[in-house]
Amino acid sequence: MLGYWGAVAPQDGRLPSQVRFGALRPADRRLLKEALDQASNERLQGLGVGPDQGLAASELRAAKTALDRVAVIDTPWSAAFISWLARQAGLGADEFVFSDAHADYAAAAWQAGVDEAAGRATRYAMRACPIASTPPRVGDLVCQTREEAAGLDSFDALGAVLASRAGGRGGGALPMHCDVVVQVDAAGFDTIGGNVLQSVTARRLDFGAGGRLLDPSYLPGGCAANATGCVDRHMSRQPWSLLLQWR
Repeated sequence: MLGYWGAVAPQDGRLPSQVRFGALRPADRRLLKEALDQASNERLQGLGVGPDQGLAASELRAAKTALDRVAVIDTPWSAAFISWLARQAGLGADEFVFSDAHADYAAAAWQAGVDEAAGRATRYAMRACPIASTPPRVGDLVCQTREEAAGLDSFDALGAVLASRAGGRGGGALPMHCDVVVQVDAAGFDTIGGNVLQSVTARRLDFGAGGRLLDPSYLPGGCAANATGCVDRHMSRQPWSLLLQWR
């Protein structure tokens, strides 16, 4: 699943070399740029083609700029980004709910946890766990409710809403966000999420002292006023409550 983070253009190491989403086959940007160069007005005139044939220098620059933008704009975003990762990992529709809403696949994971606890069979790939008591692993998802739903800052409160959505039973809008865990060490873990500040963003989350659980100071109100030694978590201070764990 995480191997696709390494898909970068070999010539500059920055932009994705292939457009993998929404196409029957990967489109190699390097080859496309080479084809554009072959169709330039300058090259075709050198081959004896008339002056009105081929791409002018300004047209060639515009086409290459558009090609670069494809790599940035046509990228799966937020919940669609997570769904894309799951599909690239080879999961089927019975193992993951592919959706542009985080709450849909989170609700399915909640139901899978309920079924698992009751001894019922489920093919769903993830279970919902409380982030306050579950150590994250690489590939797991850490989730929060967005600002509009900040009152749902506990696992049980969020779970009650997710339970109402499980199995496509509706339940209304539930703005959420999830990051994928890409690295875990003794001090904390690193995540990557789509549509964070209008970009794909890496985030570092620390463990609490002497443990492997998220430091509670990341939660809203986690630090008491003027508390000694409490770290200001800035934009990572969110109502984190849910960890979606691979079963």
